[in-house]
Amino acid sequence: MAPGPQAHILCIDDDEIARESAQVLLSRWGHRVSLASSGQAGLELMQQDPPDLVLVDLQMPGLNGLQVLERVSLSHPDVILIMVTGHATLRRAVEAMKQGAYDFISKPFPPDELRLAVERGLERRRLILETKALREEKARMEANFMTLVSHQMCSPLAAVRQLLEVPVSQARGPLPPAYQDFIVRAVTRLDLLIQSINAWLAMSRLDEEGIDERKIDAPFSQIIKDLVRRVEDEARLAGQGLEVQAPSEDCVLEVDLESLREALYNLASNAVKYNQPRGRVLIKGRILEHQVEIAIGDQGPGIPEKEQAYIFNEFYRSKSREIKSKPGSGLGLSIARRVIRAHGGDIIVNSAPGQGATFTVVLPR
Repeated sequence: MAPGPQAHILCIDDDEIARESAQVLLSRWGHRVSLASSGQAGLELMQQDPPDLVLVDLQMPGLNGLQVLERVSLSHPDVILIMVTGHATLRRAVEAMKQGAYDFISKPFPPDELRLAVERGLERRRLILETKALREEKARMEANFMTLVSHQMCSPLAAVRQLLEVPVSQARGPLPPAYQDFIVRAVTRLDLLIQSINAWLAMSRLDEEGIDERKIDAPFSQIIKDLVRRVEDEARLAGQGLEVQAPSEDCVLEVDLESLREALYNLASNAVKYNQPRGRVLIKGRILEHQVEIAIGDQGPGIPEKEQAYIFNEFYRSKSREIKSKPGSGLGLSIARRVIRAHGGDIIVNSAPGQGATFTVVLPR
């Protein structure tokens, strides 16, 4: 029950006088009160009728206050807990607060002190529930927006792209050069828009779908082979060389293959795209004691040092003329890092102007 004019407060105390005193005061202040004489009884009452706030005695036979606090923090994390004891010490207060207690009051407490602690606790509860409701509403709005983007934008754009293929291919006869140039430019811009929308959708799905739930055992060698197979044609068509350094040994990783493949391909495809003409792309795998590494490097213009802290931000585009001239959505690196971090790893960038860039993916074994 959400706190309002009347909140539900549970008092857990093995001292009958303390329970009755709290009930009298809290009822007078307009709250609904439940009583429990032991930690176990209090936990059972919480399962039947969750309160907004719990007053729990620290020293009780059976389950003591800290044990109750630990269990409530796991089962009802939104419930406010205030510890009450006649044996208050700074050490115990700190211990209780570390385990999730909101406040700590000592017996015998004046009514005003109890009232202030309860009012502050209920205000905290109200803010927690409001924040939770706003997050849930935000999630619903994002889900609805994703549906709108997927169905109301992607389908018409794909249809327009298909229609434009007719004049681009000049299937119904040649177009004047001036018109042909406009059509090609329009198709290029449209492809970039579709690419950006697809990248944005992919990023949103990372929040909706649990990468952990899709993890399977996969050989490290196979992950590298899949990456090489996917990028080698792209490098060849761009007139670039591809050097692969795979470790002679192998190990098994627990990964979501689909998202990991996309993240690695994004890095390798960037290496091809931003490489110098007739340059070389390097893919190097290493197996260490507690982790594996996949380094993907190019011989392109490099990334200015002052920009390296921002390249993983969503929609960030380099100010460098050489890099900015290449088409992109500004989402690829952000998606890649989110995928790798969801696997418990990270991406390290090493670059200097004019010396290319190397992105090293680190994954736990």
